[in-house]
Amino acid sequence: MKNIHLFIIALFSISVFSSCSKDDPNPEVDQEEVSGATLVFTEVKKVVNGSNVSYEDFAGAEVEKIEFKGNDLLPEVGAHLHLEKYKSYRFNLIVRDFAGRESQQTFVARDDQHFAFILGAPADALSISYADKKADGTAVKVGTVGYISVNKIAESFTFNYILRHLNPGVKSQIDLVKDITNKEYAKFGGANDLDLKFSLHLVEEDDHGHDH
Repeated sequence: MKNIHLFIIALFSISVFSSCSKDDPNPEVDQEEVSGATLVFTEVKKVVNGSNVSYEDFAGAEVEKIEFKGNDLLPEVGAHLHLEKYKSYRFNLIVRDFAGRESQQTFVARDDQHFAFILGAPADALSISYADKKADGTAVKVGTVGYISVNKIAESFTFNYILRHLNPGVKSQIDLVKDITNKEYAKFGGANDLDLKFSLHLVEEDDHGHDH
């Protein structure tokens, strides 16, 4: 009887170990437990020096933001944003947990399993790059901080920001530049930490016919 008990315990231990070793991740921060999220867009000056591109802040820069609230993290009804042709913007994702504390750095700390996909824009309308940094200053590419340059005007479309929690090893399969706008992002196995949508309109520079 003692041997039977030991055998049952051994089987139970193997079962628990197998369950804990599954590759399928749970979302890093369950969207239903997030108290709010914000995407902030700050106009910056794009500086091109040969093959090097950098971005500089300047006084009086335009700052726009979209806030997402509720269990479904939806923007306010009618919320929309205008970005201007030939201008560049730094975007920052701010995520708050159930206690109202900023938690976006959690995704950056585990950069090997996180990557954002930005969908919805017409082809070649936007140029996007990422510029995340860990607490120690190490540069990584996740998508909580980055730059968007507007290449052409476009009618309003749904800007879809998807922050994906990837299965172990999957991020090595992603092209960190070309796949930012990959509509087939779901092929990179994992689960979505965030799925944010809002209306974006790309307009002519200094188009005063729109309310910014």
